[in-house]
Amino acid sequence: MTTSEDPNPTYADSCPQCLRYDVQPDSGIAEGAAAFVAGYRCPACRHVWTCMWGVVPGRIMPPERGSDRDATAAAHEQAAISRARRHLSKEGS
Repeated sequence: MTTSEDPNPTYADSCPQCLRYDVQPDSGIAEGAAAFVAGYRCPACRHVWTCMWGVVPGRIMPPERGSDRDATAAAHEQAAISRARRHLSKEGS
């Protein structure tokens, strides 16, 4: 799939509060080589959330540091939670 055929080349997400469908990520925090956590703030209702994505070759990656501190902080928090869960699952094995 080329970038021009990709239905979501910028990892846009839908706002869970007002359902706006084209919200672009403000920041992205790497979670290993194959995934990242993106931070979002809806321009319509100002709701902040995160979403974990698998890296898709050819897609535009969001910047490591975003201009929206709330969205960036949420992405950092979700990435830390993800790392802790992964660590705990390895300990239980």
